[in-house]
Amino acid sequence: MESKKLSRRTLLSTMGIAGGAMLAGRMMPLGRAEAAGSASMLYIGTVAQMVLLASVEEGQWVRTNGYYIEGDGGGAKYRITASTSYAGTPDGYVDHALSAAGKVAVMDLSNGIDMKQIGVQSGVDGTARVRAAYAKNAKMYTYTGDMAPIIDCDDPNYPASKFSGGIFPPSFSYHRFDGQFRFQAKGSANGEYVLFNFYGREHVTMVRPWVVGDVGTTHTGTTGEWGFGFYLVSGAKHITIQDGLAEKFWGDGYYVGIHPSYPNEAISEHITLENCIADSNRRQGLSITAVRCCRVIGGEYRNTGNIAWTGPAFGIDIEPNAQAKAYVDVSLIDVTTRNNKMGGLELVPGFLSRSIVEEPYFNVFVSNYRSIDDGQTGAIKFNNPAPANAAELQKAIRGQIVIEKATVVRPKRKGVEWGRWGKHAPHVVASDILVQDPNEDGVAGISYTQQSAFVLTLTADDVTKGMTQTGRITLIRPRALDTRATPKMRAPFWMQTAAGSSVQRMTIVDGFGENDLDGNKGFVRVNEASGVTVRYTGDRPVKLLDSPLVCATGIWAGYELRLPETATGVLDVELPASTVSLGLTYTIVNASQAGGQVRIKASGADQLKANGTAAATQWIVEPQEAYSAGAHMAGVWSLSDTI
Repeated sequence: MESKKLSRRTLLSTMGIAGGAMLAGRMMPLGRAEAAGSASMLYIGTVAQMVLLASVEEGQWVRTNGYYIEGDGGGAKYRITASTSYAGTPDGYVDHALSAAGKVAVMDLSNGIDMKQIGVQSGVDGTARVRAAYAKNAKMYTYTGDMAPIIDCDDPNYPASKFSGGIFPPSFSYHRFDGQFRFQAKGSANGEYVLFNFYGREHVTMVRPWVVGDVGTTHTGTTGEWGFGFYLVSGAKHITIQDGLAEKFWGDGYYVGIHPSYPNEAISEHITLENCIADSNRRQGLSITAVRCCRVIGGEYRNTGNIAWTGPAFGIDIEPNAQAKAYVDVSLIDVTTRNNKMGGLELVPGFLSRSIVEEPYFNVFVSNYRSIDDGQTGAIKFNNPAPANAAELQKAIRGQIVIEKATVVRPKRKGVEWGRWGKHAPHVVASDILVQDPNEDGVAGISYTQQSAFVLTLTADDVTKGMTQTGRITLIRPRALDTRATPKMRAPFWMQTAAGSSVQRMTIVDGFGENDLDGNKGFVRVNEASGVTVRYTGDRPVKLLDSPLVCATGIWAGYELRLPETATGVLDVELPASTVSLGLTYTIVNASQAGGQVRIKASGADQLKANGTAAATQWIVEPQEAYSAGAHMAGVWSLSDTI
């Protein structure tokens, strides 16, 4: 390559009178030109100096040594082009019109664009500059330096539309952040906004992107819950975010779903979040409402709702909306949630049963999940919204929820909960869930639902809305431990049903509980107003007697029917007919320390017979006594003292 130096006189002539006057005092260190292919390369200090060039040839190459000042990292290479050959108008950020009439300096994109090359500055609104850079569709974008440019996240057409603001990375692009650079959301008064908007984008990879919202600082509104850091919606395909950090957003750090203005477009697919962090967002760390093939690998979703909050306030919420294209296929692998106000992981498939949904599919795989210090409504919560009509309860949701190993440590109250988990819900198969030290808040009294490791409820309100049975749930080796010197866990597993409801398809294999306030009386405790059938292997499940019990069928055979320690008075337990109960055994334990009694009653013409006593139709179990009642022949229940 030929190299030559321009004379001072030639360079001043090239730059024009204005440029020469400006640079005359420092022309020698900047005034070097080198051949670049068939055209020479002109070295110059800053973009402002380049714009003042008055006499440059078309095809000339110019390299700047900075954007605002020399050495600020914003230097770039430009090719001089005739304005007649330039499509559109130079934006003044990436490409620049020169003083020389009819000339444009066009940035060389062969090595991509660094944000410093377009003049972004910390604390200054850089929205237009970033949009201009993305409009060039470069293959590589880099973000360097300890700086926080401001991004206007509001939709420019708000409120006619609400999620078309922010910055749109171009398809087929790679973005590399250095771990110091972050985008700061401009303070908003709106309940909806977006910083990184991936609507319709394909094949985009971001490494170490860092975005900061306006919660607790510059947000001036009070309503809404939809301010998002990363918005991966309709048409987003093959998007990968590695080591991302999204913090302090009015809604969610990361949102994967459907753009409400384009509900009939293809949903997002092949979305990967790897080792990402969501911190101190207001509504959720991560929400997933619709996606095909989404993988969340590693990372931590924490502190949701700790600065300001609105429900659900979970670390991760997988909850499809009632939209035609709603469809969920997600894997969570080695993911951690920590210290989220209401809970760690929420799974809510219920809206898929609405008539508008074309493919009611909810498939979630969880492996090696960790919840630490999560909030009040369950570190893991299986939940459904109230149905709008009875027809929804007949529309089965396809797919299943599979959990392979989960560790829940110090949940503020209950550890794992099923609420409104109707028979239309997907099958849950969960193995090796450990709940350690639930009820860290220390809720006292007899509220089992707030203090237990595992909780399943069907309330009177659920029954009113038609949800009278639970869906299929299979738990393999669930464990509930309280390692504290003074335990706060009321029971390992508490089931409670209202009148007219029943637990019918629950299977528990090898459940284990230790050091609970009920005194280690088995894994399952039940308080019900209707039928509960649990397929169970392991220690005998316990039903607490807080109201008279009529055993019309063999449903309670195999349970321990226990009168609680605080019980007073006399409570009746009526056995079923012996003729339909041959081979069944009922166990009644009176643990009262307040003088309570259990009266065992035979039904019809049946008799109760204990060794050495006359046959009777009733038998009193005194405090600290336990009896088993077995039907071995028609008409007689044999009683034996088990203590």
